[in-house]
Amino acid sequence: MKRVLPIVLFALAAPLLFANPAVFSKYEAIRQGLLKNSLKDVQSSAKALSAAATEAKNDTIAKAADSVATSTDLEKARTAFGLLSDEMVKFRAAATGDKPAVAYCPMAKKRWLQSNKEEIANPYEPAMKECGMWLTKD
Repeated sequence: MKRVLPIVLFALAAPLLFANPAVFSKYEAIRQGLLKNSLKDVQSSAKALSAAATEAKNDTIAKAADSVATSTDLEKARTAFGLLSDEMVKFRAAATGDKPAVAYCPMAKKRWLQSNKEEIANPYEPAMKECGMWLTKD
């Protein structure tokens, strides 16, 4: 029994620790919707992220994604996305494996995740999409 318990605990915790590509890709779809100023895309992508986070047993991200999905305009969606991004940055910090980098907008004072293989694309300030800096690139 003592030998089985650590294996069982690891099996339960592993999905929470390893990078979850579905969660990150659904988050990225929300960011892309914000870059296109498409509330419809943002809402549908946020619903998809909520479902993926629920499946990954991450209620905090699911609830934050739900807040984005129920936003009634892009300004509210961007505000909710900031809170979602804070949760995603925490999720990223606990994950191992391939994961997106953390970017930061000093004007909006908000972080977001995106691939470091592309130029900064700020989802918070539509008029200043290039505004931002990398906080992490690993």
